[in-house]
Parts: sequence; structure tokens; C-alpha cells
Amino acid sequence: MRKRILFTILTVLPAAFLLVTLERRDSPAKTLDTKLNFAFTYNLQLSEIPENSKTVEIWVPLPSTSGVQEIANYKINSELPYELYFDPEYGNRIAHFASNGHIPQNLDVAINLDVVRFEQDGLNHISKSETEDRLENLERYLQPDILVPIDGPIEAEAKKVVNGSLTPFQKIEAIYNHLFETMKYDKSGIGWGKGDALYACESRQGNCTDIHSLFIGMARSQGIPSRFIMGFPLPEDKSAAPIPGYHCWAEFYIDGQGWVPVDISEAIKHPDRKEYFFGRLDPNRVAFTTGRDIKVNSGETLHTLNYFIYPYVLVDGQPFTGASYNFSFAQKN
Repeated sequence: MRKRILFTILTVLPAAFLLVTLERRDSPAKTLDTKLNFAFTYNLQLSEIPENSKTVEIWVPLPSTSGVQEIANYKINSELPYELYFDPEYGNRIAHFASNGHIPQNLDVAINLDVVRFEQDGLNHISKSETEDRLENLERYLQPDILVPIDGPIEAEAKKVVNGSLTPFQKIEAIYNHLFETMKYDKSGIGWGKGDALYACESRQGNCTDIHSLFIGMARSQGIPSRFIMGFPLPEDKSAAPIPGYHCWAEFYIDGQGWVPVDISEAIKHPDRKEYFFGRLDPNRVAFTTGRDIKVNSGETLHTLNYFIYPYVLVDGQPFTGASYNFSFAQKN
């Protein structure tokens, strides 16, 4: 049964900062000594909203405290009222903004928060940070997603490199090595970036979403729970900078060990770190959401998001194309 979550929202004047305090769902289990302490900013701008619009709705993903990151000091600045909730399937924290009267032609949303992110070592540290309600969802991480089938070419791809004599861990290692050797990180052409496992399997290229979708599909086809993690990367050579876009990775579950991370796309880009990114992650990142086909409700209408990292905006019930967004970070002492 899902835990009751406490929300405290202090509301001041419109367009002023709203300080949000949320009860932690997990106590962080620090894995290694290496950590990064930084402020993160998530900005959204809506421009030229049609003058006669009647409704505006915005959904924004928010990061949560977990075994490898601590999130604190949320400040949300918006003209629109909002509610905070956790989606029932994956437990992702989401802010839902909705108009309740006059709609200006331009709207801004600014979200500021503090992050402490720890280096993650899933090979040498047992994951103890998962709550009971998350563990009940292991079955979900064995099922297909819309763009991540677990049969057909995906299962056949897995069977090229695994057999029944291998342990689950050995199967995952074989899949990781296979994709490292046969995939190319390449964002050219059409079709990449959707997290389409079949596209990745056929083209042998893609970005982080495509490569990890193929990994997840292959792992699930062998009965190994695996999940998709979406977040943002931090430039290693800067202490403060804009962040141009998202980054994703994957985790697989081993009984007695817990969730173990892999970042195959980073390994492909940095071959000298291949062994490191099997089971370990550097602290230069922050996780925002887990899972695929994430659902949000607008009244009685259900919207399914392929993955969720950028804002989802509806104006009068239709996706709005006049939204822009930017992200940045600054290290703290």
C-alpha cells in the first residue's frame, strides 16, 4: 500500500516564490564518498498563448530523494496555482499547474532546488533505499512498454548472447558487453531519440534513450527486471553552466543486491570507462523520473507520455507548441 505523503505549501502573492516542503519517501543510503552539491534551475516559458484560450495545464517532473541523491529547498515561482502528487505507477513526483481564471498571453514557471548527488556503486553496495511499495512494482519492470517490446527481434537479439546456464547477473553482463561492441552513439538521420528499442536493434545506433531501451527490452525478455531512468547530466569541466538537454540510463534488479545501474551510452562514448559504467555512475547527474509510458490526467482524458523530462503543456486540451525551457546548475560549497 502506498505511503501517505505529506505536502506543506506556503502560498504568498501571485508570481512570488512558493516554498514547498515534502516529506521524504526514503532515507538516502550514501554509496561512495564522492558527491556533488549543487543548485538546479528548471525554467519554462509559454509565449503567445491564444487570446481566447480557456484553459492552460502544465505538468513538470520533479526529482525525489532516493538512495543516491538528496533533494531539498524546492522553490516554485508561478502565476498559476498548482498541486504536487506522485504518479501511482512509478512514484514519480509531478507538479501540475492549471489556470483558474484569466490567462495571460505569456506565462513563466521557475523551479529552483538543491541537490546532493552521490557516486553510485551498485556492485559493491547493496541497495537498501527502495520502499516496500516500489518493490511491489517489480512485475511492472518485466513488462513491455509501447516502444520497448520484449519479444520478436528484441528477444532474438538477447538469445544471441545469453543461454540458460548463465545467472541473471551474467546475462546482464553479456547483454551490456554485446551492446557496447555493436551499438554506435549516433544522432544522425531520422528515428533516434524516441527510446525505440526496435529502431536501435535494426539501425545499431541512437542516443541514450534508444540504446538503453534496447538494453531494457533484452533484459526483460530474459526475466530480469529493468527500468529506465531519466534525468540531466552536469558538465564535468564546469562548476556552473546551462544544461543543453536530458540524459538517461538504466537499472536492473538482482535478488539480494537490489537495483544496479548501467550507462551504456556513456561507456560507448568513453570506451576507457566501460567497466566503470557497468554497475557504477558518477555524481555528475540528477535523476528526475523512472519508467516509460507515464500517464497524466486532464479531466477525464488520459495522456500517455513516452518518457517525461520536459514540460507537458495543454492549451484548451491540445498540446501547445509555444513552450520553451532551459536548465542550469551551479555547484555549492
